[in-house]
Amino acid sequence: MAYFNHAFQKAFLATGATVSSFAVTKMDGSTISTSTNGGFVTTNGVPTYGLNQLKAAGGETANGYIGIFDPKTNLTITPASCCNVYLAGSAIYSNDKIGPLAGGYQETNKSKMINPKYVSKYFTVAPCAPQNNVIHVGSTYWTAGGGTLTGTVSTPGVGYGPNSTTAVGVGTVNVSGTGTGLELAITIASGVPTVTGIVNPGKGYVVGNTVTIKSPTGTPSTLAVYTIATVTASHAQVGCGITTDCCKEFFCGETYNLRVDVKGSPALRFLNHNAYYTAAAYTGCCPADSIAPVAVDSTEVMIKWASGLTNSPIVSPFLQIVVQTESGQLLYAPGTSATFLAANSAITWDAYVSTGHVDGACAGLIINGAYIDTKFGDCTFQLTDFYEVEPARLYASEVDLSGDPCTFDTLCVVTECQGLQVQGLGETILRELTLSESYRKNFLATDLRIREITQGNQIISSINRSGLYYRYSILHSVPRFNNPSGTFDNDQYMLDIFSQNALTTFNSTVSTWLSGCGVCEIEALTCETACTVPISFPTLPKYNPYNNVACY
Repeated sequence: MAYFNHAFQKAFLATGATVSSFAVTKMDGSTISTSTNGGFVTTNGVPTYGLNQLKAAGGETANGYIGIFDPKTNLTITPASCCNVYLAGSAIYSNDKIGPLAGGYQETNKSKMINPKYVSKYFTVAPCAPQNNVIHVGSTYWTAGGGTLTGTVSTPGVGYGPNSTTAVGVGTVNVSGTGTGLELAITIASGVPTVTGIVNPGKGYVVGNTVTIKSPTGTPSTLAVYTIATVTASHAQVGCGITTDCCKEFFCGETYNLRVDVKGSPALRFLNHNAYYTAAAYTGCCPADSIAPVAVDSTEVMIKWASGLTNSPIVSPFLQIVVQTESGQLLYAPGTSATFLAANSAITWDAYVSTGHVDGACAGLIINGAYIDTKFGDCTFQLTDFYEVEPARLYASEVDLSGDPCTFDTLCVVTECQGLQVQGLGETILRELTLSESYRKNFLATDLRIREITQGNQIISSINRSGLYYRYSILHSVPRFNNPSGTFDNDQYMLDIFSQNALTTFNSTVSTWLSGCGVCEIEALTCETACTVPISFPTLPKYNPYNNVACY
């Protein structure tokens, strides 16, 4: 490896469960009580073959124990500063032989000896869940204020019914404040409601606003009052000449156009170019006796835009749209499951009945960049199979008939959540494990029967392809003091340990061992702050009905 400018990679699985006391049997017949923190052995004096015993006791689902070993005794140790060690991991394979000649598959996976003086870097990478790109058009909870709010029931109320321990979504009526549309999830016991969560945050609320809680049935003798304690501030669009408060009025006799662009790998693979669509909304004829332009219900404009986008074969695979009405009500796409609508106390926008425009009130769109790529199951897995990790990126703007967005500066488009790529996905880990095993001459065959014979299926089944994994990486070198070429050089090795749970003991042990020997590059890479959207989106359908089917 001295002639390549990259490090030789070796992967270890530490996916085993935490064990408090397991009897590892030594070769002389004695036993040693062994404990682990996740898949890392924390007991000193355990031999390397004890890793396989731990795995065997946990069954196929355990599939991964590692330890830090003394090169002289081949027993686990808590390394002192600057001492040499090596890593070993349990075998992936359940059978030691696959024929009368080929054997040794249950030999533990060992690294080269690690001299901490030659460790150049140690870092940990936390798994990061993907995050959809969410944008808002017009007046919504994000642009008008009131998105993530909390509060307390200041007056308990009496006479609510029926009694229920299952949360029921109910609306509210303002007592003070200008907000609208807040819906709470409540449970009822002995006629008294208890708030368990927010179904619809509404919009326009500020701290101190109070609302009364509606009753699912009947008229309570005393209404419960909910007081808002904290609320997300409004987010107006900045730049682009925007000077309004994101509340745009629409007038009769006009056609308004909204262009939405979808960019990124999902769109490029679908179309070979980025996707866009311009949705048109005609507001209808003006009253015959009207002189000045008449404002119309902006909810109907948003519904027409939403319908055009969801019916477009170009952009609809990448979008989930929710309309927020002038009154703050949430409207979902036609075809949304009745169970979801009932759980979120919502209706579809084709069921919306307009009561007319309210002066000073505006509607908006909440657009979620949502996409699920089809993939093959485990039985037909190939290393070259594509898997999507980039989120769809959304851009929206009102345009004129020629497509020019610069004519309009009164319709806000604000981003609530930036799209973030997943980190530590099992698909990536599986490919790195396959590469590591191929270095050990344990290749993943493309022929399914050969793969079964050579236990390649156990490589695939050892990883949860949809799961998220922590990564612990040690980059070290092994100097060539006696090189036939006469050139002094180093072989670099990257040791990657993967686990679905944080290996706190392993991390602290390695950090202490290396920092005591002057290794400076010790770092932890974490995720960006998660963006929590306060409304629910329906579950995306899986377009490939053969995902995750059993092998035949």
